[in-house]
Amino acid sequence: MSTKVTNPEDFCRAYHEFLDYYADRTYRPGQVGEPPPLLPAYHVSRPVLRAVEKEMSQFTEDDRDAALDLADVLWGEQYLEFKLLAASIVGKVSPIPAKSVFGRVESWTGPSTEERLENALVNSGLERILFERPDLYFQEILTWLRSKKLDFNRLGLKAIPPLLESGKFEDYPPLFKQLSMKMRLEGNPLKMDILPAIEVLAARSPEETAFFLNRTMKSAGENPNIAWYVRKSLGFFPPDSRHYLRETLLKET
Repeated sequence: MSTKVTNPEDFCRAYHEFLDYYADRTYRPGQVGEPPPLLPAYHVSRPVLRAVEKEMSQFTEDDRDAALDLADVLWGEQYLEFKLLAASIVGKVSPIPAKSVFGRVESWTGPSTEERLENALVNSGLERILFERPDLYFQEILTWLRSKKLDFNRLGLKAIPPLLESGKFEDYPPLFKQLSMKMRLEGNPLKMDILPAIEVLAARSPEETAFFLNRTMKSAGENPNIAWYVRKSLGFFPPDSRHYLRETLLKET
Protein backbone atom coordinates (compact mmCIF):
# COMPACT_ATOMS: atom_id res chain seq x y z
CA MET A 1 0.00 0.00 0.00
CA SER A 2 2.90 2.36 0.64
CA THR A 3 3.37 2.83 -3.11
CA LYS A 4 -0.17 4.18 -3.43
CA VAL A 5 -0.16 6.83 -0.69
CA THR A 6 -0.02 9.75 -3.13
CA ASN A 7 -3.13 8.46 -4.91
CA PRO A 8 -5.86 8.38 -2.24
CA GLU A 9 -8.40 6.51 -4.35
CA ASP A 10 -5.93 3.73 -5.19
CA PHE A 11 -4.82 3.59 -1.57
CA CYS A 12 -8.41 3.21 -0.36
CA ARG A 13 -9.04 0.33 -2.73
CA ALA A 14 -5.86 -1.38 -1.57
CA TYR A 15 -6.71 -0.74 2.08
CA HIS A 16 -10.16 -2.30 1.67
CA GLU A 17 -8.49 -5.41 0.23
CA PHE A 18 -5.92 -5.44 3.04
CA LEU A 19 -8.55 -5.10 5.77
CA ASP A 20 -10.76 -7.71 4.17
CA TYR A 21 -7.82 -10.14 4.21
CA TYR A 22 -7.15 -9.55 7.93
CA ALA A 23 -10.81 -9.20 8.96
CA ASP A 24 -12.00 -11.10 12.02
CA ARG A 25 -14.87 -13.10 10.57
CA THR A 26 -15.59 -14.72 13.94
CA TYR A 27 -16.43 -11.38 15.59
CA ARG A 28 -19.81 -11.23 17.31
CA PRO A 29 -21.30 -8.11 18.95
CA GLY A 30 -21.45 -8.34 22.71
CA GLN A 31 -18.15 -10.13 23.17
CA VAL A 32 -15.83 -8.92 25.92
CA GLY A 33 -14.02 -5.64 25.34
CA GLU A 34 -15.27 -2.45 23.75
CA PRO A 35 -18.92 -2.23 22.73
CA PRO A 36 -19.50 -2.90 19.03
CA PRO A 37 -18.81 0.09 16.77
CA LEU A 38 -21.71 2.01 15.29
CA LEU A 39 -19.92 2.22 11.94
CA PRO A 40 -19.25 -0.72 9.62
CA ALA A 41 -15.94 -2.32 10.57
CA TYR A 42 -13.64 -5.12 9.50
CA HIS A 43 -12.73 -5.84 13.14
CA VAL A 44 -9.04 -6.11 12.32
CA SER A 45 -6.79 -6.62 15.35
CA ARG A 46 -5.11 -3.59 16.86
CA PRO A 47 -1.53 -4.83 16.21
CA VAL A 48 -2.28 -5.05 12.48
CA LEU A 49 -3.67 -1.50 12.46
CA ARG A 50 -0.64 -0.24 14.40
CA ALA A 51 1.65 -1.80 11.80
CA VAL A 52 -0.14 0.16 9.06
CA GLU A 53 0.14 3.38 11.07
CA LYS A 54 3.86 2.78 11.56
CA GLU A 55 4.30 2.18 7.83
CA MET A 56 2.75 5.60 7.16
CA SER A 57 5.16 7.49 9.42
CA GLN A 58 7.80 8.32 6.83
CA PHE A 59 5.18 9.45 4.32
CA THR A 60 3.57 11.82 6.82
CA GLU A 61 7.00 13.28 7.56
CA ASP A 62 8.06 13.67 3.92
CA ASP A 63 4.89 15.09 2.35
CA ARG A 64 2.59 16.86 4.78
CA ASP A 65 0.09 18.13 2.21
CA ALA A 66 -0.28 14.77 0.48
CA ALA A 67 -0.69 13.06 3.85
CA LEU A 68 -3.49 15.43 4.83
CA ASP A 69 -5.16 14.93 1.45
CA LEU A 70 -5.07 11.18 2.04
CA ALA A 71 -6.47 11.65 5.55
CA ASP A 72 -9.41 13.63 4.14
CA VAL A 73 -10.28 10.84 1.70
CA LEU A 74 -9.87 8.17 4.38
CA TRP A 75 -12.20 10.02 6.72
CA GLY A 76 -14.79 10.16 3.96
CA GLU A 77 -14.96 6.36 3.92
CA GLN A 78 -17.65 4.83 6.10
CA TYR A 79 -15.56 2.09 7.70
CA LEU A 80 -14.21 2.55 11.22
CA GLU A 81 -10.66 1.49 10.36
CA PHE A 82 -10.39 4.14 7.64
CA LYS A 83 -11.36 6.90 10.04
CA LEU A 84 -8.95 5.64 12.69
CA LEU A 85 -6.12 5.73 10.15
CA ALA A 86 -7.14 9.25 9.12
CA ALA A 87 -6.88 10.41 12.74
CA SER A 88 -3.48 8.75 13.09
CA ILE A 89 -2.14 10.46 9.95
CA VAL A 90 -3.30 13.89 11.13
CA GLY A 91 -1.53 13.26 14.43
CA LYS A 92 1.78 12.44 12.73
CA VAL A 93 2.19 15.37 10.34
CA SER A 94 4.14 18.46 11.34
CA PRO A 95 1.99 20.50 13.74
CA ILE A 96 2.68 23.77 11.94
CA PRO A 97 0.47 25.27 10.63
CA ALA A 98 -1.69 24.02 13.48
CA LYS A 99 -4.92 25.25 11.91
CA SER A 100 -4.88 22.41 9.38
CA VAL A 101 -4.72 19.88 12.22
CA PHE A 102 -7.17 21.48 14.64
CA GLY A 103 -9.54 22.32 11.78
CA ARG A 104 -9.79 18.68 10.75
CA VAL A 105 -10.34 17.48 14.30
CA GLU A 106 -13.14 20.03 14.65
CA SER A 107 -14.81 19.33 11.31
CA TRP A 108 -14.70 15.57 11.90
CA THR A 109 -16.48 15.91 15.23
CA GLY A 110 -20.26 16.14 15.44
CA PRO A 111 -23.34 14.81 17.22
CA SER A 112 -23.17 11.56 15.25
CA THR A 113 -19.44 10.92 15.83
CA GLU A 114 -19.10 7.86 18.01
CA GLU A 115 -17.03 8.16 21.15
CA ARG A 116 -14.18 5.90 20.08
CA LEU A 117 -13.58 8.19 17.10
CA GLU A 118 -13.73 11.30 19.28
CA ASN A 119 -11.14 9.66 21.53
CA ALA A 120 -8.98 8.79 18.52
CA LEU A 121 -9.17 12.34 17.19
CA VAL A 122 -7.90 13.68 20.51
CA ASN A 123 -5.41 10.97 21.49
CA SER A 124 -4.05 10.18 18.01
CA GLY A 125 -5.00 13.22 15.95
CA LEU A 126 -3.40 15.71 18.34
CA GLU A 127 -0.46 13.55 19.38
CA ARG A 128 2.34 15.50 17.71
CA ILE A 129 0.95 18.94 18.53
CA LEU A 130 0.80 17.95 22.19
CA PHE A 131 4.38 16.67 22.11
CA GLU A 132 5.94 19.57 20.18
CA ARG A 133 3.63 22.52 20.89
CA PRO A 134 1.77 22.04 24.18
CA ASP A 135 1.20 25.80 24.27
CA LEU A 136 -0.93 25.64 21.11
CA TYR A 137 -2.67 22.52 22.39
CA PHE A 138 -3.63 24.30 25.60
CA GLN A 139 -4.91 27.39 23.79
CA GLU A 140 -7.09 25.19 21.59
CA ILE A 141 -8.51 23.48 24.67
CA LEU A 142 -9.58 26.87 25.98
CA THR A 143 -11.08 27.80 22.60
CA TRP A 144 -13.11 24.59 22.56
CA LEU A 145 -14.25 24.98 26.16
CA ARG A 146 -15.37 28.56 25.52
CA SER A 147 -17.40 27.51 22.48
CA LYS A 148 -21.18 27.40 22.61
CA LYS A 149 -21.09 24.05 20.79
CA LEU A 150 -21.27 21.03 23.07
CA ASP A 151 -19.30 18.96 20.55
CA PHE A 152 -16.37 21.37 20.86
CA ASN A 153 -16.75 21.46 24.65
CA ARG A 154 -16.49 17.68 24.63
CA LEU A 155 -13.30 17.84 22.56
CA GLY A 156 -11.79 20.32 24.99
CA LEU A 157 -12.63 18.17 27.98
CA LYS A 158 -11.28 15.01 26.36
CA ALA A 159 -8.04 16.86 25.56
CA ILE A 160 -7.39 17.82 29.20
CA PRO A 161 -6.15 14.42 30.52
CA PRO A 162 -3.49 13.94 27.80
CA LEU A 163 -2.18 17.46 28.45
CA LEU A 164 -1.92 16.92 32.20
CA GLU A 165 -0.44 13.45 31.84
CA SER A 166 2.24 14.80 29.49
CA GLY A 167 3.88 16.57 32.43
CA LYS A 168 4.25 19.73 30.33
CA PHE A 169 1.52 21.79 31.97
CA GLU A 170 0.79 23.23 35.40
CA ASP A 171 -1.34 26.32 34.70
CA TYR A 172 -4.49 24.96 36.32
CA PRO A 173 -6.58 28.11 37.09
CA PRO A 174 -7.79 28.68 33.47
CA LEU A 175 -8.95 25.06 33.36
CA PHE A 176 -10.70 25.37 36.72
CA LYS A 177 -12.54 28.45 35.48
CA GLN A 178 -13.85 26.67 32.39
CA LEU A 179 -14.70 23.50 34.30
CA SER A 180 -16.68 25.49 36.83
CA MET A 181 -18.88 26.91 34.08
CA LYS A 182 -19.38 23.57 32.33
CA MET A 183 -20.25 21.83 35.59
CA ARG A 184 -23.18 24.21 36.05
CA LEU A 185 -24.82 23.55 32.68
CA GLU A 186 -28.48 22.62 32.93
CA GLY A 187 -29.04 18.93 32.40
CA ASN A 188 -25.37 18.15 33.08
CA PRO A 189 -24.73 17.13 29.43
CA LEU A 190 -20.93 16.90 29.75
CA LYS A 191 -20.65 14.92 32.98
CA MET A 192 -19.01 11.86 31.43
CA ASP A 193 -16.20 14.02 30.03
CA ILE A 194 -15.83 16.34 33.03
CA LEU A 195 -15.23 13.55 35.55
CA PRO A 196 -12.09 12.17 33.82
CA ALA A 197 -10.69 15.71 33.70
CA ILE A 198 -11.29 16.13 37.44
CA GLU A 199 -9.69 12.74 38.09
CA VAL A 200 -6.46 13.68 36.35
CA LEU A 201 -6.40 17.12 37.98
CA ALA A 202 -6.83 15.45 41.37
CA ALA A 203 -3.94 13.11 40.63
CA ARG A 204 -1.66 15.95 39.53
CA SER A 205 -2.61 18.54 42.16
CA PRO A 206 -5.02 17.17 44.79
CA GLU A 207 -4.97 20.14 47.15
CA GLU A 208 -5.53 22.72 44.41
CA THR A 209 -8.28 20.64 42.82
CA ALA A 210 -10.01 20.03 46.15
CA PHE A 211 -9.91 23.76 46.88
CA PHE A 212 -11.44 24.44 43.45
CA LEU A 213 -14.29 21.98 44.05
CA ASN A 214 -14.85 23.34 47.55
CA ARG A 215 -15.07 26.92 46.30
CA THR A 216 -17.31 25.92 43.39
CA MET A 217 -19.68 24.06 45.69
CA LYS A 218 -19.96 27.02 48.05
CA SER A 219 -20.88 29.32 45.16
CA ALA A 220 -23.25 26.86 43.45
CA GLY A 221 -26.42 28.09 45.11
CA GLU A 222 -29.22 25.64 44.37
CA ASN A 223 -27.47 24.04 41.40
CA PRO A 224 -27.42 20.29 42.22
CA ASN A 225 -24.71 19.48 39.67
CA ILE A 226 -21.76 20.57 41.78
CA ALA A 227 -22.51 18.36 44.77
CA TRP A 228 -22.96 15.46 42.33
CA TYR A 229 -19.49 16.05 40.90
CA VAL A 230 -17.93 16.29 44.34
CA ARG A 231 -19.52 13.03 45.48
CA LYS A 232 -18.41 11.25 42.31
CA SER A 233 -14.89 12.68 42.68
CA LEU A 234 -14.19 11.79 46.31
CA GLY A 235 -12.42 8.57 45.37
CA PHE A 236 -9.93 10.52 43.24
CA PHE A 237 -8.41 12.26 46.28
CA PRO A 238 -6.08 11.28 49.13
CA PRO A 239 -7.67 11.01 52.61
CA ASP A 240 -7.01 14.59 53.76
CA SER A 241 -8.57 16.19 50.68
CA ARG A 242 -11.44 13.70 50.75
CA HIS A 243 -12.24 14.62 54.35
CA TYR A 244 -12.07 18.33 53.48
CA LEU A 245 -14.58 17.89 50.65
CA ARG A 246 -16.90 15.69 52.71
CA GLU A 247 -17.13 18.40 55.36
CA THR A 248 -18.20 20.93 52.75
CA LEU A 249 -20.75 18.49 51.34
CA LEU A 250 -22.32 18.12 54.77
CA LYS A 251 -22.54 21.89 55.21
CA GLU A 252 -23.74 22.81 51.73
CA THR A 253 -26.23 20.02 50.97
